[in-house]
Amino acid sequence: MFGLNNLINVFLEPRDIFTILSKRNNWKDSILPFIITAIVGIASMAVLEELLTEVQIQQTEKYIMGNSQIPDDQKEDILTESLKSITHPSSSMKLIGYASSALSTPFRILMMSLMIMLIGNFFFGGKTTYGNILVMTSYTYLIAVLESLVKVPLMVSQWRVDIHTGLGLLGLGEEGSFLFNFMSGMDLFAFWRVIVLAIGMSVLYRREVKPFLIALVIYWIFQITFFSFIGSLIT
Repeated sequence: MFGLNNLINVFLEPRDIFTILSKRNNWKDSILPFIITAIVGIASMAVLEELLTEVQIQQTEKYIMGNSQIPDDQKEDILTESLKSITHPSSSMKLIGYASSALSTPFRILMMSLMIMLIGNFFFGGKTTYGNILVMTSYTYLIAVLESLVKVPLMVSQWRVDIHTGLGLLGLGEEGSFLFNFMSGMDLFAFWRVIVLAIGMSVLYRREVKPFLIALVIYWIFQITFFSFIGSLIT
């Protein structure tokens, strides 16, 4: 397994680390990043549990009281029952919450690895294995750990979940609108991941960074656009 002392170089010298990992050609090197991201996910959930509960209560109240399809004489009863399940969750619900938080980033790693394999092997005609891509992607997503270390303390200190480290700071659009969601998605940490992923692909496929960066940026913008649109409909 790749040493802990090399982890910091993913942020400083990603090409060197990816070159070493590519030569090792061992999918087990992805285990350490998976463990780290899962632990950080659990820790973040523990720290933010009270804040997330408060946000969920506010969203539930807003949805029920503003829902014209629910009769006015039933809203209070429905709200009371809903809030009871939020403020006093069962052990199984708590377990599901922590498990979801732990598996969130590992799941994203698995899905992103598939997308990179599709882009690299299908569109660029490469032949890199999923195992090699998984290792590269898992180390790239250690950036998400750094992101949590920055954002979680800010969430706690400001007591809100909508912390922006990108174009979301401009505050364009109403909260929940397509424009607001889109600008919020344009995050510096996310763009950093895109750049490092492109560097990793250039190492694995032995090509220049530029074409991979263009492909990943197109995919990233498409993804943000899609989820921003869906988010605006739900809101």
